Amino acid sequence: MNGFARLRVATSDLRIRRRSLVVWSIAVLLVVLMVIGVYPSIHHNSSIDSIYADLSPTAQALLGGSNLTSPAGYLSTQLFAFFLPAIVLVFAIGRGAAAIAGEEEERTLDLLLAQPVTRTALYLEKGLAVFAGVTLLTAAAWLPISTLHGPLGLDLPGSHLLAICVQLGLFCLALAFVADGVAAATGRRAIGIAVSAGYTFVSYIVYGLAATIHWLRPVRPLTLWRWYLGGDPLGSGFDGWGLVVLAVTCLVALGAGAAAFSRRDVHA
Repeated sequence: MNGFARLRVATSDLRIRRRSLVVWSIAVLLVVLMVIGVYPSIHHNSSIDSIYADLSPTAQALLGGSNLTSPAGYLSTQLFAFFLPAIVLVFAIGRGAAAIAGEEEERTLDLLLAQPVTRTALYLEKGLAVFAGVTLLTAAAWLPISTLHGPLGLDLPGSHLLAICVQLGLFCLALAFVADGVAAATGRRAIGIAVSAGYTFVSYIVYGLAATIHWLRPVRPLTLWRWYLGGDPLGSGFDGWGLVVLAVTCLVALGAGAAAFSRRDVHA
């Protein structure tokens, strides 16, 4: 049985970072609890909607809409349109970029390459560890919402809440694998972070501007924000095409990164 079959690299990576994962998960859980805990105090105050209604359509698109007091509108504007993705993306992109390039920069990659495991298997196991971390943070966001949405008046179907969290996880994972692939291909963690974070920011702006600038609309499908939020998972449930695009992006980024890493001379 080879090293990949035993998942030694992945389990070791998770064991080393278990405290960090616990801290990140608790932080996400507390942030979500704090945000949803405010909803009962504002959901009958329709005047609050005017704050967002007076904004431009572009700003509304960037912030998740203009309806602040409905359950879907509140969760979208206060959590899922920007705030929660930003938190999870900091973790995901940072971990993705450090998965291989971080080991190389710290001169510990030679210890991993000395194991009875191929470069491709090593890369995929590192990717599995990133997947586990992003999944844990996504679950930490889903747990309080799914448990307390009824008592707090956030009356949305459980399948819709699961849909937005699953698509959030896939969205962040895709960008983590992009950072991982670029960093592994160049040997520089900073380059992986810059490319993935730069794309995330630019595509976010394009996604919002496309709501009012017609010539940008054909570009909108090239933004992962479109496939994360464009199908309105909070209002409509799982977006089939969104899931497919996000999942395929994850697989393509992971495969491309593994291929690039397996062919490159590394500075172990």
